Amino acid sequence: MADISPMIISEEQVRRAVEYLHTQTAHSAAVAIRTPDEATIEIIRRVIDLLRCTPDVRVDRVAEARVLLAGSMPSTEVVAGKLIGRVISDSIR
Repeated sequence: MADISPMIISEEQVRRAVEYLHTQTAHSAAVAIRTPDEATIEIIRRVIDLLRCTPDVRVDRVAEARVLLAGSMPSTEVVAGKLIGRVISDSIR
């Protein structure tokens, strides 16, 4: 079974994300936009081609989720807390 720990966000990560979002410069950082070179464009084309070949549903992940669901379910508060924490953390990427 694959390790799913990278998907789990800790309370500390959520705290840091919220702290970052409260800083003055969190949303005002300027991002330099550059024109991609031919090598970058080729890499992007290859990634797009690979993604087109990727199935919409990963049977292995569905099977893993079914095994996990067969065990004890976390409380709704725990699930909601993790979802909110993930949204906050992802918003600063």
